Amino acid sequence: MLAIIDYGIGNIRSVRNALDHLGIPAIISRDPAELRRADALLLPGVGAFGEGMARIETYGLRPLLDEAHAAGKPLLGICLGFELLMLSSDEMGRHDGLGYVRCSVSRLPVKAKLPHIGWSRVATGPASAQPCRLLKGLEGESFYFVHSYGVHGDMGGEVHATASYGGLSLMALVEKGSVFGTQFHPEKSGEAGLELLRNFSLLY
Repeated sequence: MLAIIDYGIGNIRSVRNALDHLGIPAIISRDPAELRRADALLLPGVGAFGEGMARIETYGLRPLLDEAHAAGKPLLGICLGFELLMLSSDEMGRHDGLGYVRCSVSRLPVKAKLPHIGWSRVATGPASAQPCRLLKGLEGESFYFVHSYGVHGDMGGEVHATASYGGLSLMALVEKGSVFGTQFHPEKSGEAGLELLRNFSLLY
């Protein structure tokens, strides 16, 4: 069973609809007891970084997330959920994140229009040491992005797949042990996005 973490901010219903379409059993919950019983966790999100972390703290979800991370339970962060996996963000002040991936989030330094909205090609780089499990069968596909902040510049060796916007290379997808994240929205990315969610479901 996959549990979608309901921390009061995000695209929960569209994610649930995509999982239902795929026949992947899922619940929506913020109850720590229910989340502990889940085989994997999904952290969605749309909005500001600081508000996202504040909601996680308000609902007492930080200890549950840290416990799941320490136990190696698969965790997938989407869009804001992806950013919250990082060390920190400078969106509207400096805010600490969950710190499961040793990178920081900042505003995309591009002359192109922000937010970055639309389809961008996602591909692993030549330095990637292992195959990307989420992108199995999807290398080079395009996915749907909506964001103004992200991970770019020094990616701390964590980058697993990148996209390009306004001439800037940005982290589009990360895999670090049992932690997975996509800056893009797989639930809004057509058949490729559905296949990525299916790939995640095969990891637990």
